[in-house]
Amino acid sequence: MDTRSSVPQMNHFNANSVDPFRLESKYDGNAKKYDEYRPGQAMETWTVDEFLGSGGFSVVHKHVLEGTDRVRAVKNIYKSGYEFHAREFNIMAILSKTQHQSLFVGLLGWFENNDRLFIAMEYLEKGDLRKNLDKPFAEEVVQKITKQVLNGLQVMHENNIAHRDLKPENIFVVSMSPVWVKLGDFGISKRVHSKTAFRSKVYTDCYAAPELLGLGTNAESSVYTNAVDIWALGCVVYELLTGQRLFCTLGQITNYYYKEAFPEQKLSQLTTATSDAVTSFIRRLVVLNSNGRPSATEAVGDIWLEHRFGPNPSN
Repeated sequence: MDTRSSVPQMNHFNANSVDPFRLESKYDGNAKKYDEYRPGQAMETWTVDEFLGSGGFSVVHKHVLEGTDRVRAVKNIYKSGYEFHAREFNIMAILSKTQHQSLFVGLLGWFENNDRLFIAMEYLEKGDLRKNLDKPFAEEVVQKITKQVLNGLQVMHENNIAHRDLKPENIFVVSMSPVWVKLGDFGISKRVHSKTAFRSKVYTDCYAAPELLGLGTNAESSVYTNAVDIWALGCVVYELLTGQRLFCTLGQITNYYYKEAFPEQKLSQLTTATSDAVTSFIRRLVVLNSNGRPSATEAVGDIWLEHRFGPNPSN
């Protein structure tokens, strides 16, 4: 089958972004082995290896290039849920072509058949931060992770892209020594114009900013911007330091908005093992009014992120 014949179906894709990543393959999503090539290059044979995960309209497997140690993760997407994933694909293509691609899980290529789309991505053996969070991280480790996440958010926001689902599961580990993480899973990310906001309510409960929950004086028409990523980062920083969530339920976020003060008790417990600067940083990010939160560029200049720690931090 000539895979190019189905391209007109992909009306949600930005051809200028995704065409350079096109692969040719007859893989149907079921075979254990298949051939693939890029125009002008030699044929490659790939073997489907272990199952990595699933969600919604997609499943992800590890694929291995026959006769080598080259591996990749391939997301197998049913086109019935394809508008949602087309957005992810476009954004991965945009970020993979920036000079900052070391900050993001890389797009390696794509191919398709009549009912499925396959996205080949960088495979990171260590998985995400959730998988590595068997105990709280040392403050210096969290600081390094935070810097890298903010650098990634800077690039996204400068390209008018909000992640919208920042959490430990969507921050992937290249290495913990030295610390190197990448942002990934852009399935609900959205590209916006710098002066616009968006309204669709898609989020993960414990990391959702109040405006995502429609909290405010005009909840019916409430809008939100990439400031939702900054709130979520504050929640992530706290969790990496403690192994616990800052807000465990939507009810706790709602109570904070309407009734209760900032959860100072949690932060006061945090300060027994960490610096005052990091608690101030968290407070700065987890601000109820989105206009009061710093941008990613402003946050990366925070005093906590400029602090130099002593040698040999432990995880």
